[in-house]
Amino acid sequence: METEIILEEWSPVCNIQAFVEKSDNAYYFYLWINPESEEPELRSCWICNRVKATKNVDYQAMENGEAPCMLLDFVNHNISGIELDEDKLHIQWFEEGDAAALLDDDKIIAVIPEFSGYNGFHGYSIYAKGTGTFAWELEQAYERFEYLVRKSKERWDYFETDFWGEAGGVQESYISALNNFWGNYEKYYAIDGDRFPPKALLVGRRNNVHYAITAGVSIIPMPKVEMEYQEKYEDYRRIELGFACTEEHKALLKMMLGVISGLSNMPWTELTYLGHGHTIPFSNIKGYNYIVLLNDRMLDKEESVKYEPFMGEQINLLWIKPITTEEYNYIYENGVDSYLKDRQKQDIYVFDNK
Repeated sequence: METEIILEEWSPVCNIQAFVEKSDNAYYFYLWINPESEEPELRSCWICNRVKATKNVDYQAMENGEAPCMLLDFVNHNISGIELDEDKLHIQWFEEGDAAALLDDDKIIAVIPEFSGYNGFHGYSIYAKGTGTFAWELEQAYERFEYLVRKSKERWDYFETDFWGEAGGVQESYISALNNFWGNYEKYYAIDGDRFPPKALLVGRRNNVHYAITAGVSIIPMPKVEMEYQEKYEDYRRIELGFACTEEHKALLKMMLGVISGLSNMPWTELTYLGHGHTIPFSNIKGYNYIVLLNDRMLDKEESVKYEPFMGEQINLLWIKPITTEEYNYIYENGVDSYLKDRQKQDIYVFDNK
């Protein structure tokens, strides 16, 4: 069986390659996640058959590596097969960069959403009927994905402009929010490696507390947040990261810059999200084996960084707090809310080694 890759494109922010494969039997849409890693993941979605549909799966063909046809009962096109106009096909990445839609001109014909791969679900096809083995029908979800495709295109088109520079003013908006909190920043570090998306780490001081806070991480929404927060997902999917310590421990800032920079990439390298109460192994400070992330909005604080909404969505500042194994076990057993209730104070997020 001959196969041909007729369209391919990389995600703007994730290590994911999208491509469309044409075989003798069918067209398929794929997302290849971390293709050069030791454990790559391939997500697939049937688009349409090119040959006559059958009532039974050809398992022998699948064992030979051939892309299977959709079964007759789940085909919503001419049962003898159809051809796509390959010149009209194009890929639209969703805002988070971990999922994509395939369009034929302006019509969505296939979608691999971020929840593809769960419970045997692959994706949606306009040419599928019902809940087929290799794709589900798109009709009922079409309006929702049409909205997401349109919004995503607007967002990615916006990033083609000088949004970060003087003309767009986005960088200055982040800097102003931080300077309004601590006065003029002391140091500015670019942490994007001259790659999109632009982001930085700023260092400042306020009331003898030293701070390092990111600027720009929130311009790209994190993956998987919708799966957790459902209809409220837009309230939690944009984050900045911060670390604070007392004057006595200001030497830790330099080390923590690398920690913060690494965490700022994590949602898009690991295809996950960071949120309030999440814990992560940590061994950079003696006696502290984990960090817990604390959402500034959830803390009893009088003074906070006041961000302007980005693209109409609020920005969540997550404080990185080193914790002991004992504290980790408490959070694991009782939850972060109980942990904060027992220890609540204005500066709970500030590291003081106590």
